Amino acid sequence: MNNNKVGAIRAWLRCWSITANLKALNQHDSGTFYLINGLRFFGFLWILVAHTVFAYGIFNGKEIFFEMLDNAPFYVWWIWGSDKAVDLFFVLSGFLISLILIKELDKTGSIKLRRFYFRRYLRLTPVYAFIAFLFWSAGAKNHEYIWTNLLYINNFLPPDKMPLQWTWTLAVEEQFYLLLPLLLLYIQRSLKHSFMAMMMGLLGLSLLIRFGVLFYYDELWFSSYREMLTEPQASTIFYAKLYDNLVTRYGPFVLGVMAGYGYYYHRQTIIDWVRATPYRALNLNVLAMSMIVFFMYFPIMADSFQQSSAGLRAYIVFHRTIFSAAFTWFILSVFLNFNHFTVFSWFYSLRIWHPLGQLSYSMYLTHFIVILVVMKQCNQFYHNLGLTSMDHFLVTVTVGAFVSLLLTLLVGIFCWVFIEKPFLNMRDLMSVNRGATKAAPIAVD
Repeated sequence: MNNNKVGAIRAWLRCWSITANLKALNQHDSGTFYLINGLRFFGFLWILVAHTVFAYGIFNGKEIFFEMLDNAPFYVWWIWGSDKAVDLFFVLSGFLISLILIKELDKTGSIKLRRFYFRRYLRLTPVYAFIAFLFWSAGAKNHEYIWTNLLYINNFLPPDKMPLQWTWTLAVEEQFYLLLPLLLLYIQRSLKHSFMAMMMGLLGLSLLIRFGVLFYYDELWFSSYREMLTEPQASTIFYAKLYDNLVTRYGPFVLGVMAGYGYYYHRQTIIDWVRATPYRALNLNVLAMSMIVFFMYFPIMADSFQQSSAGLRAYIVFHRTIFSAAFTWFILSVFLNFNHFTVFSWFYSLRIWHPLGQLSYSMYLTHFIVILVVMKQCNQFYHNLGLTSMDHFLVTVTVGAFVSLLLTLLVGIFCWVFIEKPFLNMRDLMSVNRGATKAAPIAVD
């Protein structure tokens, strides 16, 4: 065997080096948005806590679930706003992926679609396929439809047929990845459309679509929010038509894309406009943070809001877009050095969150399975201690979320070392990354 073959074999074997892959979790370089790693981890943590509460409802019944919700203190209301964490991830995806594509388009005048699609598929699918295989092998509910997950079309299934139901977000993201480069190429080659005009049009259309779906289905138009979430007929339509598909959820992506475009092409223009008056930056930042906190804590599922009304319908149409717009300005404000978010940007940019942010994908894939196993045991154990309903809820959810986080972290490390990182290494060996641009920070004065 010649030296070239020996070297190639060694290179492939190094893809699975446990030591090197563990070290890669904490590698620091100037091409990393550390803020985004922190936001990814805490976005995932938000979802994990909410799903722990949801699992409590599965094991104890929706009546007890809503009773605990109605009696919960104000400082935990953020748990029930966790659907915004998904919008947070969509904004980040829109920002990062658009930055990659816009850079390539600017440098080469085109986008290598095959390379882009293959890179994204290799990034997402290997560990996803591993989890899907285990799910199928176990004969879990709806395992016969697991092939739809690997094609990223599982969100087209009715909610009660969907395997690994929480992975609908991956389907929506992959569908967005499929369409975005085509849209950017169309805008670039069309003299009739400007980028921002097209994006603003799509953003407005997203609101009209959400309103249209709500208006078309009487089961949604005349339902309270709790009925949309839990009543069989209303909830089936709510999740299938309004919650789980790209058509009604693409608004946050568009806002992320607009941020990526502005960050790459118009940094100085934005900075000059914001600093044109003494308090413009402060006012915008206060408004953005107020909207983020408002929608995090707004008690939409509280009993006092459980009537079908014009206010509820307006909330359903606009809340994701307003929250996502505020969050989009938050990340832009940090990246463009408007310093009113200094404490938040410092905290979320701590290097300790970097490895956790990298693990968030594998942790997201597996977290709900872990939660169900842990919460079943916790619920039984604390039920036998004779606690009051509220104490049982608080203790079970707190312990369940903490143990689930630790176990999910261990599973995430395993998936990273033996599946995620090896396939990322293989992308380099297969020259998939050759010539590809990266979403890296740009120096701002």
